[in-house]
This record gives sequence, C-alpha cells and structure tokens, in this order.
Amino acid sequence: MENPFVYGKEVAGDNFCNRKKEIQELCRDVENSQNVIIFSQRRYGKTSLIKRVFEISKRKGVITVYADLYPMLTEEDFISIYGKAIAESIFGKVRKSLKGVTKLFKKIRPKFTLGQSGEISYSIDIEKKEILPSLEDALESINRYIASKKKKAVVCFDEFQQIALFKTDKLEKTMRSLFQKHKNISYIFMGSKKHLISDIFNNPNRPFYRSGKSFPLCKIDKNELSEFIRNKFELSNKILSSNLAGEIMNICESHPYYVQYLCHIIWEKAIDKQKISEEDFLKSLDLLLERESSTYEATWNLLALKQKQVLMALSKMSPEEKLFSYEFLQKYDLGSASSLQRTVRSLIDKDLIDKESDLYTIVDVFFKKWLSKI
Repeated sequence: MENPFVYGKEVAGDNFCNRKKEIQELCRDVENSQNVIIFSQRRYGKTSLIKRVFEISKRKGVITVYADLYPMLTEEDFISIYGKAIAESIFGKVRKSLKGVTKLFKKIRPKFTLGQSGEISYSIDIEKKEILPSLEDALESINRYIASKKKKAVVCFDEFQQIALFKTDKLEKTMRSLFQKHKNISYIFMGSKKHLISDIFNNPNRPFYRSGKSFPLCKIDKNELSEFIRNKFELSNKILSSNLAGEIMNICESHPYYVQYLCHIIWEKAIDKQKISEEDFLKSLDLLLERESSTYEATWNLLALKQKQVLMALSKMSPEEKLFSYEFLQKYDLGSASSLQRTVRSLIDKDLIDKESDLYTIVDVFFKKWLSKI
C-alpha cells in the first residue's frame, strides 16, 4: 500500500488539506484582476495553494502563468524564465506550436533544439544590448495575447524576493510601469523571505510600493489539520487517536510540512499495525531527528557563538517571555538589546528564525526539537 502522506513537493487532490477560504478569496481576486502578495514561512504550501487556484481559474477560461524565479540571478534569467513560462502556458507542448511561439513575442527569438529522443525544446538567449527591449517584450506579451483572445490572465511569480538581490531597481521599475496598465491580469507575487518581500512592497522608495493586496498565509487550523491526518490514516485502515493527533500537532506546531513529514514516518513505522501507538509516535520522532541530525549539525557548526546562544534561548523560550526584555537578556546572557537585534537579523537572513506578529520563532520545528537535545 502506498504511503498516503506526501511532503517535500507540490501536492494536489486528496493530498491537499483544506485552505477553502484562501482558495475562494484568491479565485475572486483573479476574477477581479487584483494583484496579490502572498507570503509565509517556507513549506506552508504556497505553491500547492496557487496551483489549486490555477486549476479552478483555468476551468473559467482564465490564462494561467506560473514562473518560479528561484534560479534567477540576472535580468537575462528573468526574461528567459518568464518568457518560457508564458509560452508553455499558452501553447503547452512546443512541438505542436512552433509557429505560435515565434509569433508570441516581437523582440525575443526562442531557440529550438531537437533532443535525442525526438522531442523539441526551446530556450531563450538574451544579448546584453537587447535586455531592455526583450524585457519589455516578455512583460507585454501576455497582455497582447489576452487582448487578442478577449480573455483574462493570472500570472504568479514564485520566490519573487529574488528580485531584491539585484543591484539596481531597473527591473522593478520596468515591471511596475507596465503592470499598472494591464487591466485584465492578476499578478500574484509569492515569497518565503518575508523581510525581503515586505521591503519590496512596503518601502515607499521601492517601485512596487503598495502595489498589491497583502495576503499572509497562516497555519492551517489545528483541528482541520488534525482531522485531515486522522482521515488519512483511516483510509489506509489505521487508527490514530485524537490524543495522538493532538501530540503530533503540538510537536509540529501545526505546520503542514512537518506534520506530513512526521506522519509519513509514523505510517511506515506502523505499516503492519492497525492502531498507531504512543511508542510508534515517539520512535518515529526519534528516527526523524536521527535522519536530520547531520543536516542540523552542519548548520550549527557554521554559526557564530552569539547566533548559537540566541537559537538555544529561543528553543527554550516560553510563550510569556519577551525576546528583548531585560529579564530575557539576563536569563540567557545575551548581552545588550542592540547586539541581540543584530544577531536576530542575521538569523532571519539565514532563514533560521522568523517573526510572526511580535513573536520570534525557529523556522524548522524539528531543528528546535534537536536543539533541546544537545
């Protein structure tokens, strides 16, 4: 029997847990051509969520374009990634639509390649002198297309914070100046580095200042997630008690990725059993930490002493304690508040901690558990 718990990749269908309110709201935003900024910690399921919204929007005749900007290092990379995403979304298999792809752009000239097995693929090469006209061509292409077809479109830029790595804001300025003229396109900007995303859209000196609706993606409701995993076990003829489901929620802090990860191991551990026991749960947690220990050790060994002290303090911090309070600084010997602020910023940059409301938390809940054991 196949393990019903999926983690570490996009999920769809029965593997997708709830998010009904978020899906409904985002679908309305697409219909209204509203620009949206979706942000959360890593592994909250942003990509799976937007793919579900895309499925629904497609059925309504909306053109959907998904561009993952994570590999982007240069403006040329952006043009290539975005241009390919548009062409693939509109035409699908390149082999069936060579003529259409070449007509989609005015300045960009896709390069077609015949593979060993006969499949046709294409790439986009940009010369330095052609960056600006090629960029404008890529940004306008989807707008020209939907105007000719009298349709709407939704474009998602995943990991949009990568744009903040560029030395100038030329790309941002060009995008903003053109996007604000596109009346029938909803642009969705997604990111997991919240401090970078926040600066792009909330800094008055940045081109994208206040150019979309903020959509923080919160944790899935604890009860809904608990019911989801219990049903998953039940569908594979296994029983997980409500008490054990609650323990899993507490250990994983209701984080969907970590819940699925731990449940995947529990299911494997109890593959020949009908009822999941407390022992199965504890042994699975130990096994998970054992598997991740080398990764955590490598991360730990690269940290400065002050960073280690702050992480240890956060791993032991109670809900009522305040990070920058005098009592907390004294309790964990963290020095001055200004020094602590610098260390906290460095850990945020490393994606090791995050700020939610006024609380600072360790992003990886199992790393936090691992810290408590060293």
